[in-house]
Amino acid sequence: VRLHELGNRAALRADDVPDPRPGPGEVVLNLAAASVNFPDILMLDGKYQIRPKLPFILGKDGAGTIIAVGDGVEDLMPGDRVLFYVHYGAFAEKVVMPVSACSKLPVEVPFDVAAAMGVTFQTAWVALVSRAACKPGDRVLITGAAGGVGMACVALAKALGAGPILAGLTTLSKAPAVTAAGADHIIDMSRDDLRDTLPATVKAATGGSGIDIVIDVAGGGIFDACLRTLKFCGRIVVLGFTTGRIAEVKTNYLLLKNITVHGSSINSFYAQDLAAVRHGQTEMFRLHSEGKLAPHVHSRFPFEQVAQAIADVESRSVIGKVLLEV
Repeated sequence: VRLHELGNRAALRADDVPDPRPGPGEVVLNLAAASVNFPDILMLDGKYQIRPKLPFILGKDGAGTIIAVGDGVEDLMPGDRVLFYVHYGAFAEKVVMPVSACSKLPVEVPFDVAAAMGVTFQTAWVALVSRAACKPGDRVLITGAAGGVGMACVALAKALGAGPILAGLTTLSKAPAVTAAGADHIIDMSRDDLRDTLPATVKAATGGSGIDIVIDVAGGGIFDACLRTLKFCGRIVVLGFTTGRIAEVKTNYLLLKNITVHGSSINSFYAQDLAAVRHGQTEMFRLHSEGKLAPHVHSRFPFEQVAQAIADVESRSVIGKVLLEV
């Protein structure tokens, strides 16, 4: 599935191209399932930090079976089942990538579960564990909790023993699915008076103690309000700015409450600390095998209906993950 013109959804189409061949240190796999992520939408419009030369194959992660390996590849072989991440190129029947982008799948993890536990769950692990040092008993507030990353954060925080977990939503009809994923309280983030009302709402939900960790994908006024809910030595992790405004922080407020603000970019971790991502993936597969962690798959589309899958994600009607299956 290649994009031929930025910003033009009609220019996204399935093309026949030559089968890829692995270079040194690379593998080729037959795709079984891939996930649609919000960055795919940004790449369609040329708004992502990575802008490939047109035309390019869309898609960031998926799972499948290796069919060929290049020179120097020793840890993987044809027939191995893997989860993979690429900057782009996942939406193809055959995908080529560096061996470092692959993680072997445990035998008990199906391809669809693996694809749904790729980038979004890795993002959640880095935010909650690598950056915020989440531990059992931490009180956690998650904004955008019905999205792919948000649902992953809710489920992972619950699996790690955190709680209570407060889920921020702007569409309250999504509350039942988020509660089923592990949220203990639902917070209405659509209120105009959020900055004034959120601290009291959070105190009521946490027995007056406040929040240890905020995971924020929204930015803007939602970030401003969430900052005021943090207790002494609280941590807030910045994952994005879906409201469109990048929040600014007055450092005197951080000083007075000993608050820490963390940035969290999964792309930076892929480049600088891949070992942490691999460790997190192993731990999350272990939690899944123990019945403590599972992705929420909103819908599945055959590969040929990629345009509809992307449209659903873009409409923000999705709860959890959308998958493409070959």
